[in-house]
Amino acid sequence: MRLKPILQAKDNEQENAAQSPEGQAQSVYEGNIEFWDRAWNMCKVPYTQLPNLSYIPKIPEVLQANDAKKVLDLGCGSGWLSVYLARQGFEVVGIDVAAQAIALAETWALQEDLKIAFSVGDIASLPFAAKTFDAVVANSIFEHFPLAQAQAMAAKIHEILKDDGIFIGCFDEVGGGPGEYWSLEDGTHVYTDKARKGMLLRRYSAEELATLFSAFQKTTSEPVDAGSTFLVASKSKS
Repeated sequence: MRLKPILQAKDNEQENAAQSPEGQAQSVYEGNIEFWDRAWNMCKVPYTQLPNLSYIPKIPEVLQANDAKKVLDLGCGSGWLSVYLARQGFEVVGIDVAAQAIALAETWALQEDLKIAFSVGDIASLPFAAKTFDAVVANSIFEHFPLAQAQAMAAKIHEILKDDGIFIGCFDEVGGGPGEYWSLEDGTHVYTDKARKGMLLRRYSAEELATLFSAFQKTTSEPVDAGSTFLVASKSKS
């Protein structure tokens, strides 16, 4: 019987329940950032192979169809999507909270002589001015944020997009596998096992996605690999 991990998860849940809602949210989010720092610090060289996902070619197709030129890659990690888009001529800005991920991304871009503006930053509080980008892309990113932060992120994305800007996101069907975790009130899993301690995972329903991007004039979505959802939200109706 796996009593110890279960008891540890319950202890963590009780400890966090004793905090104020604001203190709990801050503590949980700091743990999430620490998880990603640890995870990326274990990577010493860029992994320069693109993922085998059927929807990847759709991203530049949608960008080109909407005449997008300047693109923000949210949670860019070591830069595979930024590199992929820069290869095709887009002006790409990549942001990630993990300094090591950005260092790897910069190394990869340098190897290919690509001009990509990478920076370390928290995507829960994006530092960009209104109407800066033609497009924002987020591949499997929102799943690592609780609902309240996702709502704030969606609002900020809408703000930093130009009037005819678009958002492209892939939302994975996560949180159904094994693991030790406790849950926030909104259903976000806070992992407690050694390998994933602090990581947040949340599955967003179709209804929640529609609400998150309701400020956009037009939203389309379709199922893709492994139950994921490929979503495009446009600020204009055209």
